[in-house]
Amino acid sequence: MSDRVVVVGGGISGLAAAHEAARLGRDVTVLEATARVGGKIDSGFVDGAALPFPVDMAADGFLARQPEVVDLCHELGLGNDLVSPTGAQAFIWANGGLRSIPSPSVLGVPFDVDAVAASGIVSETGVKDFANRIDTIAAPLVEDASVGEVLRPRVGDEVFERLIDPLLGGINAGNADGLSIDAGAAQLAAAARVGGSLRDALRRQVSEAQAAAAGPVFNGVTGGNRRIIDALHTELGDRVRTGEAVVRLERNGTGWSVRTAAASYPADRVVLATPAWISAGLVSSHAPDAATTLTELPYGDAVLVTFVIDRSHIEHPLDGSGFLAPRTEGLLMTACSWASSKWAHYDDGTHAILRVSAGRTDDLRWLELTSEELVAQLCAELAETVGLRGEPIVRLTPWKQSLPQYRPGHLDRCDALDEALAVSMPGVTLTGAQMRGLGLPACVRQGRLAGAE
Repeated sequence: MSDRVVVVGGGISGLAAAHEAARLGRDVTVLEATARVGGKIDSGFVDGAALPFPVDMAADGFLARQPEVVDLCHELGLGNDLVSPTGAQAFIWANGGLRSIPSPSVLGVPFDVDAVAASGIVSETGVKDFANRIDTIAAPLVEDASVGEVLRPRVGDEVFERLIDPLLGGINAGNADGLSIDAGAAQLAAAARVGGSLRDALRRQVSEAQAAAAGPVFNGVTGGNRRIIDALHTELGDRVRTGEAVVRLERNGTGWSVRTAAASYPADRVVLATPAWISAGLVSSHAPDAATTLTELPYGDAVLVTFVIDRSHIEHPLDGSGFLAPRTEGLLMTACSWASSKWAHYDDGTHAILRVSAGRTDDLRWLELTSEELVAQLCAELAETVGLRGEPIVRLTPWKQSLPQYRPGHLDRCDALDEALAVSMPGVTLTGAQMRGLGLPACVRQGRLAGAE
């Protein structure tokens, strides 16, 4: 068993790797280049707002039926602080109004024609096109493809652009036409691999999920997801070194020396839990082909803007969890989460808390705006969509180069990366969002696997 483990990167994946390595009795060190750990997970009080609690600055929840984060929270003593959303409905902004997302659906893909027609999101022509396609007998999907390549022929362009892309493209700050179905929408890939009627395959998935359902679909943590990071940091203690940027990896006998500007850390194993371009720089002298693959992984830029205002200044009752904005509607925002309605722990009885997202790989308008221009544009869109009146307290949280874009063939490239490092850099492992999953459960799962190897 390798005893000395150095984890490069103090995001959730790196901390989960260190947690697992420490749990197994290994000598572990975490090196984080910035002044804080947590990566893309953070929570904080909104300056100027009379809120008695912090608000998440990125993900405010995680899938509970993927047990990795739930289990980790219990291990860290946060089990009693797990909360679930209210279960209120979600909407789509379409044709000048907020319209309920058709149900049932799987990852935004509906399969009830009447529900799609009743939603008012899709035109009569689009509904007919959807009805003609959803039961088409298709050959089983064999190789990875984009979500658009697989689903447009099975649901029609309008359903795809108004219902599916706003969810799958929006949460990835990208475009579902370029998203790997295997890496970015595994449930839909499983349905497509069955072949036959897409409606039948999705209906079976929903029935199986309902039969196996136990507990909530999503969880969050009272006080924000930052508490998971803080608990991991507290547990690891001085094994976490912030402000330590790794500059290179050098061979050291059968192991490695992990070099920073000021120190060298010997390691039997190295876990790289860093963004792809940073990982590329660290492996380039040993595994140049792997470095090229990592460098070519594109990333999306997004911004999360938190608005806090007295509820009386919003005309809409906010009786739901929020809404998605299809690119066909021309809005700058991609989504608006009604956090104070979605989560009981964000409801102080007085304020509305809206978390608005903007940015796609093919829509970089927000990057060209000043902060004042960005806020003004989003305020105008909130006035149009939910009837915002008055001046809210605002917090901007930009996340540049934050969301890796999984193009078709991504998982095969991940396998090739693993194989290349096994040959050229034995003992060095890549993990995290750059590899096999963006969500918190996927990052924790990958991190713990890397820490246990």
